[in-house]
Amino acid sequence: MEDKNVPGILNKKPDPTPEVRIFHKTPILGWAGHVDIGKIQGWAANRRIDLFRRRCEEQYGRLPTDEEINNFMVGDQQNFHIRELARSILYNGVRVPIILASDGTLLDGNRRYVSVKYAIANNPDVKDDLSNVPAWVMSRDVSEDQKQKVLVECNFLSDWKIDWPNYIKSSTVYEAHVDEGLDYDELAERFGLRKTEIRKMIKVMGLIHEYISFNDNDDLAFNTAYEHYPYFEEAHNKFRAKLDSDVDFKDQFFDWMNEDKFRSIQQVRRLGEIRDDEEAWATIRSDHPDAVEMAIHIVQGKRFPDNIEGEKKIKKIIKQLEDLTEEEIASMLPTTLGDLKINLQLIIAMANAAHRVKGKAVEEKDGKSTESMAQTTSR
Repeated sequence: MEDKNVPGILNKKPDPTPEVRIFHKTPILGWAGHVDIGKIQGWAANRRIDLFRRRCEEQYGRLPTDEEINNFMVGDQQNFHIRELARSILYNGVRVPIILASDGTLLDGNRRYVSVKYAIANNPDVKDDLSNVPAWVMSRDVSEDQKQKVLVECNFLSDWKIDWPNYIKSSTVYEAHVDEGLDYDELAERFGLRKTEIRKMIKVMGLIHEYISFNDNDDLAFNTAYEHYPYFEEAHNKFRAKLDSDVDFKDQFFDWMNEDKFRSIQQVRRLGEIRDDEEAWATIRSDHPDAVEMAIHIVQGKRFPDNIEGEKKIKKIIKQLEDLTEEEIASMLPTTLGDLKINLQLIIAMANAAHRVKGKAVEEKDGKSTESMAQTTSR
């Protein structure tokens, strides 16, 4: 006999089961089962799409349609990553049930909902497998206050899930490749990653294994690689070919990793340019505590353009600084003054580097002119 309390949106098979969940200290009755993706209503009032919703209301005088929401979320890769989630769902299905009101309105799981639709649209052969998604549907008599508690719990509070660090993920892929002999296709199938991601993980771990072999203390080297995996990844991305073709450069990079020389990925990113610049390379190898930043300023200074816009910007900054009163300066936060000092020092360092380059160019030009004049006179 059919239970009249079961929300009609739920599939009859497999049998829905009553399940009480706690949301924000409040027990709420719902039903666990599966729902046809076509019966679900996207949540137009979702705060994740607040700006898009407002734009639609201003432009069309209405809330966005389900299709418009889907297209917007798929297009906004930076915030929603729908393609990546769809790829994961293709491999693993929907692992976390979406949460619906009894009428099929989404309360939690908009990204999963859009990703399933995207996966089906781009892979029609999986429609039968993905069309019925796991869901927890609230009972019909749930109040608006209880719905709000669900929203708070699902969107404001963390589930405290911590992803594996990138080093561990890459190590796992690397070991499956080296120890088990899995090729890129097999690795992509096992881990649900693109082959480009697999390839990069293996290459970065190859560089890390070279670094560990370079050191006498494997434990210390492992700890450094674990903590600073992004530095090795950046080195691979920006100047791996240069490292592999220049043994001195690679050894120096490994030494610097041991010395904890770099403060940020941005510093590591410029090493390829620094290696190509004689003055910058000599500077970074010095014992000065700010050697890395000084070397970066040198390569930046050599690219500093001569243009009117630059002059206008500097003059505008000078005028704004001149207009500051003692009271305004005194009321500034220490962090603001610190940022100002750092940026002024940066401008001075870049200017000095640019002047040195210009000076050398002038000397070389004068030298050539003198030589040319001497040759003309001798004739």
